[in-house]
Amino acid sequence: MTPILLVTGFEAYGDHDANPSMEVAKALDGRPIGPATVRSAVLPVHHAEASRRVAALLDEHDPAAVLHLGLAPGRARIALERVALNVMDYEIPDAAGHLARGEACVPGGPAAYFSTVPVARILAALLAESIPACVSNTAGTYLCNQTLYTTLHRLATTGRAAAAGFVHLPLSPAMVAARGQELPSLDPSLATRAVEIALAVVAGAAPLSERSR
Repeated sequence: MTPILLVTGFEAYGDHDANPSMEVAKALDGRPIGPATVRSAVLPVHHAEASRRVAALLDEHDPAAVLHLGLAPGRARIALERVALNVMDYEIPDAAGHLARGEACVPGGPAAYFSTVPVARILAALLAESIPACVSNTAGTYLCNQTLYTTLHRLATTGRAAAAGFVHLPLSPAMVAARGQELPSLDPSLATRAVEIALAVVAGAAPLSERSR
């Protein structure tokens, strides 16, 4: 059976009319990565439904690895998240109108989980391809952090061997143009390439630069 790499993005939220994470996830759906195949899904910006959707996807695909994607306005580089905290503290309500204030992602769960994808190796691979990237020690306290935490918690408590991580993407140039503000951006095609490189590292495949020779 072909190993599955599960990739998720989020719907647009707040005052954003688009979300690059959704575009990148859709672009990668069905793409072969070494011995594996990508299966993508778009998650709702909903405090309860997002984690339920991920749980269903884990049961459906039994993936070898999970890489969640999200939007981080204001960041100039692709951010590889190192840790997820057991806290929800929203600056804006989710799509259900819920505004979490100091709530636990999983009541009684560990204070934090570390990402289980090879963050340092992914960073090195991205920088080798001249893609602006960094390791981040905070995924925030909104749905991105919550999704990574609940995914790692479910994997840990169900005995699944899948690795899981989270990648934050900058705004797209079109989104910056629409907002009329001085904000960093990254073209979605480069973001897609970056996530493909990250998946190749996770899957143990040859780097894109080697596969293209």
